Amino acid sequence: MAQTIERMNSPEARKPEVTTRTVPAGSSAAVVDERVLARRAREAKKAKMTAVNEADRVSTDIGSPLVAPDGTLRMVPNLGRTVTVVGMVTNVDVNDGPHPKNIRGELGKAMNHWYTKTVAKDPLMRATDNSHAADKRNFLTTFTNAASKGIVNEQKPKVVDPAALSRHIKKVAKHLGADLVGIGAANPAFMYASGSRYVQDGEANDKYQSMSPDALAKRFPFVIQTTVAWDHDTLQAHRHHIGDMSYHHTSMKNAMVMKALEGYIKEMGYTAIRGAVNPQGAGLAAGLGELGRNGMMITERFGARVHMPDPILTDMPLVADGPIDLGVEDFCKICRKCASNCPTNSISFGPKVVYNGIQKYKINWLTCYKIRPYVADHYGSCLTCVAVCPFTKPDAWWRRVGGKLLKTTPIKARPPVVRALKWIDDTFWGEFPSRRVKFMGYDTGLKVGEHNCTDPQCTANHKEPKKLIEGSAGFYAPVKKQTDAFVKRG
Repeated sequence: MAQTIERMNSPEARKPEVTTRTVPAGSSAAVVDERVLARRAREAKKAKMTAVNEADRVSTDIGSPLVAPDGTLRMVPNLGRTVTVVGMVTNVDVNDGPHPKNIRGELGKAMNHWYTKTVAKDPLMRATDNSHAADKRNFLTTFTNAASKGIVNEQKPKVVDPAALSRHIKKVAKHLGADLVGIGAANPAFMYASGSRYVQDGEANDKYQSMSPDALAKRFPFVIQTTVAWDHDTLQAHRHHIGDMSYHHTSMKNAMVMKALEGYIKEMGYTAIRGAVNPQGAGLAAGLGELGRNGMMITERFGARVHMPDPILTDMPLVADGPIDLGVEDFCKICRKCASNCPTNSISFGPKVVYNGIQKYKINWLTCYKIRPYVADHYGSCLTCVAVCPFTKPDAWWRRVGGKLLKTTPIKARPPVVRALKWIDDTFWGEFPSRRVKFMGYDTGLKVGEHNCTDPQCTANHKEPKKLIEGSAGFYAPVKKQTDAFVKRG
């Protein structure tokens, strides 16, 4: 990473004038800079005063982001301005995620039935959403994710220039279909718990599953993250099957890109592990974007309309990119457009909180997730927070001008720039974008299930009197009535 906390045995740590102390450990002792420990303790104390901190121990304890279980000094990840590690991070088991919990029936009968037993009414959804296909053999990534893991080529080329290899691997990823590619320094803080792997519809069995997050980060020092952008025009049909398609089919593309890139790295003679690293943590460390109030990765070219797949952990000698500053931190403090439009009140209007030792904006994933069975006739995924985000715009010159203006403005002078850009967004795109979208015979001007005529020149005999749908606004399901059953509104 471009910027890091001091490491163990660094030149500064070995200087005689620096006060040090020994951290107790089972295997070996580590010399730790007292100034670093004091600074991290102050940050943890400040976090506890400003937000709800779930960590019971400060960051100077064994097992914290600063000190590994064996007593050695960790490198605290630099994830940019939008996400900060301020306390002890407990590595998450992938089995505690929303989908695994739902499959086990821990989120209620309605959710479990919707996820495991319902078949989508729309054939395009059945072919692009693995959870609701009539036959999963018709879903492409069922096979790519479940494919046998290939062996690593024993013929490993000599690498004399890691920077050149880094540029090359990015070109390969883009040739395979990625829109954005970044390389981050691996860190145990954003890895899953020991032995925990996540690959949807597949298995991520590898011989390194018994290794701890600390050991993995040391053995495989780099993580590669790619993403494929959702189509902007179809995304405008958020809360509709068209928007679902924009989201799900790019997930399929991502799976193909990552599978091919994984194979390429192995053919180069290096290990490629999938499902061991949190995608957002890798994306932040790799400089693909920043984390927004809506809990989504916001990128420079595509805003929040990107899908973060399971990244690749590798021992290929590369050069890590660093976090970037797009002004998301400053924009989200003022904007709150996603929170205003969230149909389930799952996005906070308030400041960041400290959750699991990480300071960030945290959404209520449970209420966001539990809306789905109640709106299944209209859509599968809401996506409103992505569509309304001012950063989510076409990759056009005027968008790039606005983005450059924001990120090049000094941080203290950004608030008036943010207010001006938000006013422009509200004026020209609306406080709640509801543009009518027509795509491959689909039309968001129609209520799902109704087949009103949209062609003024139509001469067909309709069973009902001809109803011509006019206007440029799309239809949106009355979600408030449907979600009052499980969402508490203040």
